[in-house]
Amino acid sequence: MVISALWIKRPFCRKRTLLCGWRISISSPLRLENIHFKDWSVIGAELLLTGGFTSVGRSLEIEIRLFDVFWGRQILGKRVLGDIRDYRFLMHRVGNEIIRELTGQEGIFLTRLAFVGNASGHKEIYVSDYDGHNVRQITKDNSIALLPRWSPDGIKIMYNSYKDGGPMLYMKDISTGTVKRISSRSGLNIGACWSPDGKKVALTLSRKGNPDIFTIDLNGKITNQLTSHWSIDVSPAFSPDGNMIAFVSNRSGSPQIYVQDLNNGREERLTFEGKYITSPSWSSRNRIAFVSMDDGHFDIYAMDPDGGRLLRLTENQGNNEDPCWSPDGRYIVFSSNRTGRYHLYIMTANGQNQTRITFNRGDQTAPSWAP
Repeated sequence: MVISALWIKRPFCRKRTLLCGWRISISSPLRLENIHFKDWSVIGAELLLTGGFTSVGRSLEIEIRLFDVFWGRQILGKRVLGDIRDYRFLMHRVGNEIIRELTGQEGIFLTRLAFVGNASGHKEIYVSDYDGHNVRQITKDNSIALLPRWSPDGIKIMYNSYKDGGPMLYMKDISTGTVKRISSRSGLNIGACWSPDGKKVALTLSRKGNPDIFTIDLNGKITNQLTSHWSIDVSPAFSPDGNMIAFVSNRSGSPQIYVQDLNNGREERLTFEGKYITSPSWSSRNRIAFVSMDDGHFDIYAMDPDGGRLLRLTENQGNNEDPCWSPDGRYIVFSSNRTGRYHLYIMTANGQNQTRITFNRGDQTAPSWAP
């Protein structure tokens, strides 16, 4: 069987465009000499993807070819072989190859999510594929687990749990299943954010009474105090180069986003609109997504690190919270209660193509996107 896809009207690279439809044909040709490129170009297609598969017993072979319609030439050919049970993984490998060919960067098809779910009756940490499939529960604390954050290498997850009392910080190794308590100081130990090099995390501690942002190493040792203010400072997010952090502070009277230069300690307020702003997330493409309350609802915005090019991404669809960027900075995963319960959705960096990806019982919140 051969599957053909036409890509149009969806800009993403080199002025070429992606169509969202698939059609299945028993006789569609894969080879260059059998394709009538004029038939595709007349309807505006710029790229044509054809694919086929062969299944023998438990073995599955997938072949795809990507063509430039204008020049009438093949620009990518790929064949992968594996177990039929791994068909999703094989197709995701192929998807990454296509994105790498067109953009020079890795795609998102083999990435994973972590999030909080309460289907068990308790808030626990779950992981899934990037599109919400293959969900599995990775904590069984029978308590409240919160704020999972993947390490830059995609092997470990920091999270908070009340299983031993207050909101302590734990680190779970996904490959071995081992869990290590990282910070159990009195008061808050919340909102851990990994540095880009994976050697430390920033988090809020209130061991001296006032919630300030500190950095600690992976053994829990404090390496630096980043903020020292009478206000409440929370939700740190490192810049891609690790030289700055964005964070939330109520030092102006209401929660707003600030940035600090970690080299000189200089701080600057970024947001001035909105009475309640929280949850900054800094992308690999140097954009900051955040949540602002408008008309009694939470919505997601994005801006440059200097506060410029402000863009509203969600509107008039319930509460939209917990934005987190994909590793390539092209997409955002977030939670929304637009259908009643909170579920996870994905959208492009400009807010388009908002798509629900989780359909589990209960609520799914606080997503984190792994490499």
